[in-house]
Amino acid sequence: MNAGGGLPNDGGAAAARIYLVRHGRTVMNAEVRFRGRLEVPLDAVGRAEALTTAQRLSTIGLTAAYTSPLARAREVAIAIAAASRLSQVDDEEGLTNIDYGVWEGLTKEECAAHDAEAFRIYAEDPERAVCPDGEALSVAADRVVEALRSIGARHPGESVAAVTHGAMVRLAVLRIAGPTIGDWQFKLSTGSATVIDYANGELRIASALNRHLPDPHKAAAGTVDSGEAVAS
Repeated sequence: MNAGGGLPNDGGAAAARIYLVRHGRTVMNAEVRFRGRLEVPLDAVGRAEALTTAQRLSTIGLTAAYTSPLARAREVAIAIAAASRLSQVDDEEGLTNIDYGVWEGLTKEECAAHDAEAFRIYAEDPERAVCPDGEALSVAADRVVEALRSIGARHPGESVAAVTHGAMVRLAVLRIAGPTIGDWQFKLSTGSATVIDYANGELRIASALNRHLPDPHKAAAGTVDSGEAVAS
């Protein structure tokens, strides 16, 4: 992991460095179901990932820890705060997972069976996608980026952690770095931290991400019947 905040910036301001953490694995990862706003606990692997991530970030000098209000993210944030000797964890609503509507609790195949066109758009064109009876991905992207800007503005020259969900990390990267060739659902390990810098009102991806490498557990809508998938 990279060094802490206080980074020089062209505008003269010290950048805030945000470690945007994807929470650890849950039982519904193994069951290959969309979790969305459902309260699903970390499994044994996810709890181990939380401790590993907390230990790695403990050397950074974090000054704050933020979290999605969902319990699986909060558990990771609490572990991070404890390892970095922080006295509290703050909820940040904008870090909450996508509201998948009627897709919550369903497998990818069940989602496609319910509304094949909506699921195709979700897989291929996130800026146009709307989850049936749920949230538009563009709205989710707007709120996670606004949350990151808000967090960054509170911590100039500091390093902080923000725990969220896989789809939210990917949407944040999509908005900050722009679209790229290939699947927007790039490979992103549970428990991983994506480093984002904020200064002068702007966000910048500081991690080296391979966005051309699709998540091997996800497939395009056209191949929904082949292989396994893990919902975000």
